[in-house]
Amino acid sequence: MYEYKIKLDEKDYIQFNDYHLSNSRVGKKTVNMIRILVPILFLCAIFIFLIANADVELIITLSITAVIVSILMVFYSKKLLMKTMTKSIKTLKKDGKLPFNIEATITFDEAGIHEKSLNSESKTNYVLVEKIGQNEHAVYIYISAVQAYIIPITCFSSDREKDEFLEYINTKCNINAL
Repeated sequence: MYEYKIKLDEKDYIQFNDYHLSNSRVGKKTVNMIRILVPILFLCAIFIFLIANADVELIITLSITAVIVSILMVFYSKKLLMKTMTKSIKTLKKDGKLPFNIEATITFDEAGIHEKSLNSESKTNYVLVEKIGQNEHAVYIYISAVQAYIIPITCFSSDREKDEFLEYINTKCNINAL
């Protein structure tokens, strides 16, 4: 049995979202869709201007702008998404409606995963765990495509304890950690 007292803040949640964007199929798809959608919208605008017999200088200006913005989107789309997400999380915090428990106790035992916080209590069977991921900040135990238990690295007293926990959770869930 493993039990962790979790204290999360918006930074932890932002790091999870950053990890998710970089490592999940849905996150990668979202970033790539933005990278592709912007040039397509510009091409549509250029096509409309061509059909409307717009001034050649306007079409050239729009084309140059389209190329520049499209190149920037390739490099900065993820940063733009993260900035938007960070702003949304800060707004949610201001409204007192964060999408995560600030403090909770998460227990991993033979029956499953138990999370208990001041306002809620939940139990998740190990068969519902879809994926386990980790980075230098936390271990993420996904229970859906976009929802995960976040176990900050600071909860583990050593790398060995983290590795033992990952081995335990992998055994219970019958999947491999990333």
